[in-house]
Amino acid sequence: MTTAPPFFLQDYQFSERHDSEPMAFTADAILAKVETFDMRSDWVTDLLLTVREWPTRLQGLFSNKSPQAKAAFGLHTFTLLQRSSNELSLGLVGKFWRPDMGLVAIPDVAAFKAFNDHSAAKLVLRFQVTERPGNTCILRTETFIYCPTPRTKRLFLPYWIAIRAASGWIRKRTLKLIHQQLAKDAAEARPPSDSQGK
Repeated sequence: MTTAPPFFLQDYQFSERHDSEPMAFTADAILAKVETFDMRSDWVTDLLLTVREWPTRLQGLFSNKSPQAKAAFGLHTFTLLQRSSNELSLGLVGKFWRPDMGLVAIPDVAAFKAFNDHSAAKLVLRFQVTERPGNTCILRTETFIYCPTPRTKRLFLPYWIAIRAASGWIRKRTLKLIHQQLAKDAAEARPPSDSQGK
């Protein structure tokens, strides 16, 4: 099923979508957890992203330039594009097929929409909460990639094929872990049972 591109993008050539299990939490609580979620706290995700970052680290080891400390890649790397009652959209711009990903610093949504370098691709990561019967919600994550030229698309395609399985796995684990953390927070917030000591 084709999804209309988010209004932050002119179009898209690559996409993926994953849904969570039904959650007995409000949309606002779910998105609040997404906003504070640390991808690197999961050892599997951290391992996959560390492997992805190794080319850059090796490049730094063999370079004559002084090494510069870089923050580990995570959701904080993205630019906030939109936060509504049921949706959180994040943006990323870069030459993702390069060893260093060629990321471009984008300060806000206006700069993201105005960015017009045809040698780079734009990515939108959207988290969307949909209410379901039984007072439950589904959290959906969608990724859209826009390549402005045929050449950019050709450069991105092999990279997409190479990382597609790992990317899908990370998205699925993210949904699962957000659900688990919400359940853990709810359990810890419950008052202790008064049946003890009786």
